[in-house]
Amino acid sequence: MATTVEGEFATKDGTKLYTKTWKPENSTAQAVLIFLHGFSDHINAYYDLFPTLSSLPFNIAVYGFDQRGWGRSCKKPADHGHTGPTSLVISDIHDFTLHVANQPEAQGKPLFLMGHSMGGGEALAYLLSTSSDYSDRPTLSGLLLEAPYIELHATAQPSYMKVQAGKLASMLLPNMQLKQKLDAAYMSRSKKVCQDWIDDPLCHDTGTLEGLKGLLERAGHLSLLSHDRTVPGFTTKLPCPVWFSFGTGDRVLSYIAAQQLYNVIDAPNKDKTFKAYPDAYHKLHAEPDGGGEQYAKDVGGWILTHAKAKAEVAQVGQSESSQKAASGS
Repeated sequence: MATTVEGEFATKDGTKLYTKTWKPENSTAQAVLIFLHGFSDHINAYYDLFPTLSSLPFNIAVYGFDQRGWGRSCKKPADHGHTGPTSLVISDIHDFTLHVANQPEAQGKPLFLMGHSMGGGEALAYLLSTSSDYSDRPTLSGLLLEAPYIELHATAQPSYMKVQAGKLASMLLPNMQLKQKLDAAYMSRSKKVCQDWIDDPLCHDTGTLEGLKGLLERAGHLSLLSHDRTVPGFTTKLPCPVWFSFGTGDRVLSYIAAQQLYNVIDAPNKDKTFKAYPDAYHKLHAEPDGGGEQYAKDVGGWILTHAKAKAEVAQVGQSESSQKAASGS
């Protein structure tokens, strides 16, 4: 069982964003996970993923927030999709990461970051950025990516002219709202999950021209990196181990592009994994016939394995320090 706590946190510019935390009940967390949701999604729409992770046998504390422009962080329809430019999107993520790392229950616990879809692309942009603005990022024990946005699926790619027209319009009318519908039929092989997406008023499918431009630019940078191209301000070296997960049946985003980026990404000690889910759709955590349950177990297992590895390294370091101190006395 898990205990849930709702609240708010203030970003650097004073904007208050909705937060929700899933904590192990009557036990100490073995690790802490920060989660970034996808486009037109929100932190309360991830079904049993977080309750499973925060319960036995995993006991992982999960911290999530509805990003600026999404979910319960919108106070009125006029707020829908108002994410701001990429610099603000990543700044909010940095602020929340620092906020979680400074929580008393997170002290001394292995810290992980996970993103789904748009959130996966954001997590990569955050950790691959060489900007000094994020030089005080907390130490992470791992990055987990669920169907990260590197490229749209081949059948969903916009034309070159449409992209260029959008970029021009975003300079003239950055705050103009625009519906950008994702096909609900490809969210999950579960018809109920697809219908939930349609019926959920918080999945509003609305972006601003500025926000959509930033979304495309972030994906464009990651796509260039996946083709071994140099992108100013970015590296291909992650500061922590990474776990990619993608459904081979995903028709929202490109499985091939994710594989290509995985191939060029460097992680400490080459600790990187690509987990393919045969025929699975976009919401791996909400696939039917036990798929979602297995996905949660895979996520929890990877986190605990790396949490244990970090604890063992720390224990060895403490032992070596004690031996040095004893020999020097």
